[in-house]
Amino acid sequence: MKQGCVFFVLMALTALSYAQMPYDAAYAESISQSNSIAQIDFSKDSTTWQRPKKATVLAMLLPGAGQLYNKKYLKASVVYAGIGGLIYSYRFNKDSLATYQAILVNKIQSANDTSVVDEFPLLTTAGVTSNRDFYRRNRDFTIIGFVALYALQIIDANVDAHLREFEINKDLSLRISPDLMRTRPGIGTYTGATLTLRLK
Repeated sequence: MKQGCVFFVLMALTALSYAQMPYDAAYAESISQSNSIAQIDFSKDSTTWQRPKKATVLAMLLPGAGQLYNKKYLKASVVYAGIGGLIYSYRFNKDSLATYQAILVNKIQSANDTSVVDEFPLLTTAGVTSNRDFYRRNRDFTIIGFVALYALQIIDANVDAHLREFEINKDLSLRISPDLMRTRPGIGTYTGATLTLRLK
């Protein structure tokens, strides 16, 4: 009889320990909010990679378009001014190269064939050759400049697009406090300054 009563009491205590806790509205709401946050599909949030990718593709297709997409109009104007200057330099050096090449051919022909008249008697062959090589070198440098400008504006568009994603908190404070003859354990006596950056 006593053993049955003890068994009954133990069963009752076990049942009470597994009984349902009273309903807590605040706890249930926090659980539902956490579940709703967990169910958000972050893969649809493409702003973290679409902007740099699009700016880079635009800059590759049309120089300066990436800067315009990033709303960096001053940089875009610099890119277009650089392209205009390089085009002018290329055409000028190309035309000058062709001119001095024709003069050099005329001087070589007149030196080998007496029937060919030297149209530029005041110019020496060495001087013409030097000028031709000068404009050829400048033309080649202009082509290298095109490639460098094209690559740099792509890199600039990509970096600008990445930097636009960083939000700058306006509530920042920087405090500078000088430390004159301060003593700290492990450091000893020192003189310097402490910079403290605080987010408000």
